[in-house]
Amino acid sequence: MVVEGVRAGRDEEVRILWISDTTPQQMAKNPDDQALVYENMLEYVRSVARSNTKVDIHFVKDNAGEAFSPWLRYPRALLAVEVIERVRQADRDGYDAAFPGMCFGEFFLEEARQAVTMPVVGAAESSMMVAQLLGKKFAVVTTFQRFERPIEDRLRAHRWESRAIGNRPIRSYTPDLSQQMVDAYKGRPERMIEEFDQHAQQCVKEGADVVICGCNPLGAALSKAGYKEVAGTGVPVVTALSSMIKQAEMLVDLKRSLGMAKSEALVGPYMTTPQAVLEDLEARGIGMKPSYSNAEPAYSSWTP
Repeated sequence: MVVEGVRAGRDEEVRILWISDTTPQQMAKNPDDQALVYENMLEYVRSVARSNTKVDIHFVKDNAGEAFSPWLRYPRALLAVEVIERVRQADRDGYDAAFPGMCFGEFFLEEARQAVTMPVVGAAESSMMVAQLLGKKFAVVTTFQRFERPIEDRLRAHRWESRAIGNRPIRSYTPDLSQQMVDAYKGRPERMIEEFDQHAQQCVKEGADVVICGCNPLGAALSKAGYKEVAGTGVPVVTALSSMIKQAEMLVDLKRSLGMAKSEALVGPYMTTPQAVLEDLEARGIGMKPSYSNAEPAYSSWTP
């Protein structure tokens, strides 16, 4: 009977909301390039996820400026309300799991976990967990120096410093990111792969036996282009999106089949916000706005 219950849970649809803290305009200036990037990311989702897993991408609407800025704490605080409220709305709408943010820095993970009871999965945490299953010492190669400190913060928050290389476990380079992804999706991934691999090779020389791509969109493009290993080393390259999908599916399965869910301990960081507190905030007009809707996803992996 237990086996049948587990099997039945796996056969049910899994709906995942991915609320992006990056706007399409920040990803690429040309609308056609925007569509190319997101549609290819979701094509990659379909290649990784189970056939009954659906990922919907939504974008923040009210609290995002022209430039991508969640790596700064003040703009991040303004953006957090919308991201977390959209996760709450997804829970009400029947989604099974959520990814609160596009960026690898998982800037809203703990707050979103306190807002809902469904599984909430982050990019850095998921990929670092997978990396520790594949090797003993990992390093993260991210894009742009400004992301080094936030990702280092995540490494320390998860207390996994001992599982990363000692010297500069988080390191960056500055690619022409949008253009490289567009070129890769048009069949020209060589420059994108060459630049990333150059920095991954340095990590391997300093002791990394797993390298993580610390940029969600770039990681999807690298994986879709067939780049899975630091050239000539046998060192696997972990990307966030595949790690997030598989952990979300696992957590949904555990909840459906065994009733296993996040900790509600008072001493833990993930206890769900009490209903009385939520009702008080809503009565005061704090939080959810009519514009915070997940009714029509901008992009969806679902192909009925």
